[in-house]
Formats: sequence, C-alpha cells, structure tokens
Amino acid sequence: MTKHMKYLLSLVFTLSLNTLAAPNSIIAVVNDELITFDAINQDIKPNSTKEYKMQLVDHQIDLALQLQEIKKIGIEPKVTSINASLSDIASKNKLTLAQLQSLDQFDEIVQDITDQLSLIGLKQYIAQKADAHLTAAEIEAELAKKPNGLNDLKKQVKIAQIAISSIDQTNSVLQSQDDLIKQFLIDLSHKIEKGTSFSDLAKLHSQDSSYKDGGESGWLMTDDLPAVFKKEIDKLTKDVLSKPFKAGKGWRIIKIIDTRKIDIRIRIIKAKLIKAKQNTYFKDWVKTLRKDAYIEIFDHKL
Repeated sequence: MTKHMKYLLSLVFTLSLNTLAAPNSIIAVVNDELITFDAINQDIKPNSTKEYKMQLVDHQIDLALQLQEIKKIGIEPKVTSINASLSDIASKNKLTLAQLQSLDQFDEIVQDITDQLSLIGLKQYIAQKADAHLTAAEIEAELAKKPNGLNDLKKQVKIAQIAISSIDQTNSVLQSQDDLIKQFLIDLSHKIEKGTSFSDLAKLHSQDSSYKDGGESGWLMTDDLPAVFKKEIDKLTKDVLSKPFKAGKGWRIIKIIDTRKIDIRIRIIKAKLIKAKQNTYFKDWVKTLRKDAYIEIFDHKL
C-alpha cells in the first residue's frame, strides 16, 4: 500500500528490525485487495489507542478505493513529474539520482511517487465536477471576519494595445526591424490621433491575441505586470496614447481604458471557498466508493 510522502522525503526506506519481526497480518479486505498491518505500522506509537488505529485503517481503505478508481479511469502521472519528484528526493537527501536508483527500494519509491501523483490527479479530476458557485452572502461573511485595510486595496487597469513583433522588410533593407516596427506604430498613432478607431487598427494590424477584441485586455493587476509595462502605464492617464515601446520580442503602443481599486481579499477568499467546496465534494465522493465496495475489517488484530 502507498506510503506517506513524508516517508519518501525522509528516505526512511528500510524497515526496522522490529517491523520485520512483526507478523504482517491482514487487517482489512477492500474488494479484491488486502490491507496488512504493515501499511499502518509506521504511524503507530506505543500509546496509540484502538480508535486511532481504526482511523489509520479507514485511511488505508480510502486510499485503496481511490487507487482502484485510478486504474478504472486510467489516470497516469507524466514521466516528467515522476522524474522531478525523484530528483527532489535525491536532492533533499544529498544523493545523486544514480545513488537513489541503486537502492534496493528504488522500485518501491517509484511506485509510491506514482501513486501519490495519481491520487493528486484523481482529486483534481473529481473536484472539477463540484458545484463551486459562490453566493454574495458567502463572500461577505468571509470578508466580515477581517476589517478592510488600505493594504488590501490594489490597483487594476484595463488597457488596449497594438503589438507588432515582425514586419515586412522587403522594401526597406537599410532599416532594422526595430526601426521599421517603431515607425509603423508611430504612423498608426498619427492615424488614431486624427480619429481612426484604435480598435479597428488593432484588429487589422496587432499581432497579439487580443487583436480579436480590438486590442483590449481584461482587468490586470498593475503589480503583476512586467516592469516595462508598469513603467509605461504609470506615465499615462485614461485614453492617452503611449509612445511606441519595446516589451519582450516586439513593440507596442497602449492606452488605458479604465482603472479601479479592488479588495484583493476577495480573490483570496473566493479561492479559499472554492477549494473548501471542492474538498467537501471529493470527500463525499470517496464515501460513495465505500457504499459500492466490499469491505471487511479485522479489528481484533489491532
């Protein structure tokens, strides 16, 4: 049965002499799979109660049911994700990948990682089906738990842009690509100043995906924008056209359509509430697996 990730990261791969000496009794049956005492032994302390041991068994039953569903659905982690986890384990334990691979328990480690990543994938797959609709009352109730502060207000901006990264150079071989693009944007700026629609020119010339919307963006957090964008935006007021500037591989002209300040707690709270609803949905889904499964627990062995 899958070990805990903390077990992997600490590299406690070898069983103690006491564990080896303990009888590996069958403590539960889940459909056609057996759960043995070895699956919970590492989490049992000398003063652990039977109730606690039963909680460990229940956890193993849930894991077994989920892993069985993973096989049915066909969820498989990417090889790159498995390799990244192996590299992380080796690094945290000051081992090379070759040294990690040389361990007798390497196949078990790979299987444990595969199971863990598959379980994460399963949860994401099932959680997508949850009704994560949030009501205004739910959001307001969370907001009320902490008074609003100035530090919670962040500026957002909505812009329109015309972005050009390449241009036909056949008739201007003596000019650089950058000079040609910059001059082209200057010519467009003159047309806009004379009344030509910014949106129409963006749809016709912009090479950014926003051209379909006339160059308009959604609401952007100014603090999250690249430095060169933020610098240009800080110079502008609403509806004023920027000078051509280079950002990334191309040049662009932009204008501010609108600005606003929002309470960033709302974004955090929404994410928190949605996560909670998805977790509840997943837990309820796991419970339904138990209803259709054959489960037998030999609690007298605990």
